[in-house]
Amino acid sequence: MMTLAPRTPHARSRLTLSGLSGKMRRLLLTLALLPGLAGAAELPKIIYVRPVPMNDDVLLQQGSNGVNNAAKLYKMQASTLESQATRAGRLQQLDNAVKQGAKIVVVMGIEFKDLLDSVARQAPQTRFVILEHCIDNAASNITCITFRESEASYLAGMQAALVSASGKIGLIGASNTALRQKNSEAFSNGAHAAKPAISVHEPLWVEGAQPFNDPPRAEALTKTMLGDGVDVIWAAAAGSNSGVFKALTPQNRGKAIGSGVNQCIQAPGKVLDNVEVHADSAIILAVGLLANGSTAPRFDFGLKEGAVALTALGLDAAYSECDILHQRPVLQKLREASSAIISGKLKVD
Repeated sequence: MMTLAPRTPHARSRLTLSGLSGKMRRLLLTLALLPGLAGAAELPKIIYVRPVPMNDDVLLQQGSNGVNNAAKLYKMQASTLESQATRAGRLQQLDNAVKQGAKIVVVMGIEFKDLLDSVARQAPQTRFVILEHCIDNAASNITCITFRESEASYLAGMQAALVSASGKIGLIGASNTALRQKNSEAFSNGAHAAKPAISVHEPLWVEGAQPFNDPPRAEALTKTMLGDGVDVIWAAAAGSNSGVFKALTPQNRGKAIGSGVNQCIQAPGKVLDNVEVHADSAIILAVGLLANGSTAPRFDFGLKEGAVALTALGLDAAYSECDILHQRPVLQKLREASSAIISGKLKVD
């Protein structure tokens, strides 16, 4: 997403709360110390069901990391079940998780949206957590995690406008969905807030059979946008982003903003920053709330909770190799805007 889809490799495997605000870190530690599940003679099970066998998909790996780290914090037994990449394979592993006595089952990916409700209704003793793909009229034991991606999208638009020398910026996304449209609008709004005269190119979408993994198509779209005078492009197309970066050759002055994870290391000097989604942090926070009694059907996390962020505003920014770090005045404006969004003074929706 910016979608919950394949990402490029990035390490976030150790237990860390650094992506969360101080307030949210204190909440997590408080939850971890409450009685709840921690006092059980036999530790309750939390199982992460992958939609496909193990691969280098970074976002899916964040799912494993989030479940494992949540288990450490809240004294649970964590395990991961890998599904065969078929409907039947995923259904089998959901059933296996229930049979193994999971207290909480976590899934990620649109592949589970049509499967989860029927499984959940047959296992009322289990709490199911699905990231981003909420289910209408879902069973009462399903909790959906959503991300306020528009908050980070707004900051990306500000950054693109402030850095652009040509006065023209744009977005290349994977597929034209309602969520992507919302993020695109936030990107445009942030750009115009930072520089009212900025020109925002109509979004271009990869689409096709593999919108999240079609670098050649993304490269072609990037060349089109560069030809139209755009010099800063938000690459919001997951695994297709490598095509955007490839088009930004030394012969042109174009820059990109990556997405999902830190992609600055893929094209040093060409990637300004990234809009990151921290599914692992969201899972840790959600499990803490559920483990201590919450039955909420939905948790919505954004900048305040550390579930979305700009790489350059994170604690590890100095090691990111992001080009925006050389532009301190821009960074200061982004920090101020981020603080205003977190405090509620600035509304982006």
